Amino acid sequence: MTTAHRLIEQADVCIKAGRYQDLIPLYEQLEFQVSAIEIEAVPMNTIYEPLLASYLVAYDLYSARSLVSRIPEVTKTESSQLAVLIQVLELLRQWERQNGNLKDIYTLLHQSRWNSALAPLIAVLQDSIQNRELDLLAKAYTSLPIQLAASRIWLNEDTAAEQLVATRGWRYDASTGLLYPKAPEVTTNRPIGLQEFGQLADVVAHLEFKQEAS
Repeated sequence: MTTAHRLIEQADVCIKAGRYQDLIPLYEQLEFQVSAIEIEAVPMNTIYEPLLASYLVAYDLYSARSLVSRIPEVTKTESSQLAVLIQVLELLRQWERQNGNLKDIYTLLHQSRWNSALAPLIAVLQDSIQNRELDLLAKAYTSLPIQLAASRIWLNEDTAAEQLVATRGWRYDASTGLLYPKAPEVTTNRPIGLQEFGQLADVVAHLEFKQEAS
């Protein structure tokens, strides 16, 4: 068995076991192995697609952009899944700058067709994007209308309320239509960065504008 095929088997084991954090070093090694040593051992799009998806799951947009710059243009156009992931990257960059609605990203991920190898990663990617948005909302607000929270994660109000109460421990008052977020757990003691501070400010401004307009 070649090194490339051994790495692919290890990656498959990680995906089946849900160890997505281990995929990036495996696929990075695989990219080097196939492009520099075992040339054409496996189709490059079968490496680029899960590696790019893994970067997006980790929200490592810098590495994702670097990878896209290395991918030949012909490969980008030949692989429909890769083309969609590149679109998702660009939409995430727009969201990071403007903190707009996630509708376009959710629509793209939901409506695109994914093979069995990528489907588990795409599901994790959807969850990671949603969780990042909800963490920002929980940091910015002690209470907010259900319709605003639902619009931010592209769910209907009933589903959003049920999901947020069950999975994140938020409290929902049906009589007022208000959600009371549970503050996300602090995993590190690092100070808030300028980028994250800007995202929080954008969230507050966006929601206040919507409240004034309603």
